[in-house]
Amino acid sequence: MFVAIAQFPEVPAQREVQFEAWFAWSNDLLREIEGLRGRRLLRAAGGTYTALVEHQSAETFAAMHTTEVASRVHARLGELLGDEPRATKYEVVVDLAKTTSCCGGHERQDGHGQMGASGVGPRLQVAGGCCQGA
Repeated sequence: MFVAIAQFPEVPAQREVQFEAWFAWSNDLLREIEGLRGRRLLRAAGGTYTALVEHQSAETFAAMHTTEVASRVHARLGELLGDEPRATKYEVVVDLAKTTSCCGGHERQDGHGQMGASGVGPRLQVAGGCCQGA
């Protein structure tokens, strides 16, 4: 899997509703793009916006940007904010969704779950209680 985290330029307070509506509209348009797994808009406590975009691969992410739909999405964003987001791109190395337990394949404190490939290692304790038992 491939992930892009895009930091948007400052969104003026009077345009926040329009910006969030643009993101929902763009999700509807991009929904059928091959390889797109997910697209979320995040807002920090300070009011800054970030998008989390999940793709099948770096190639499907790059291909998305060559489509007419993506051109329309970016053109409308330019009209709204006057600038493009700045993206940092990542290849996913470990994915919790693909492990056998909430603890990444390690044994939970109550003995349930599975150890890693080596079968040895300390039991994990994770903030929030994930690995501390049911």
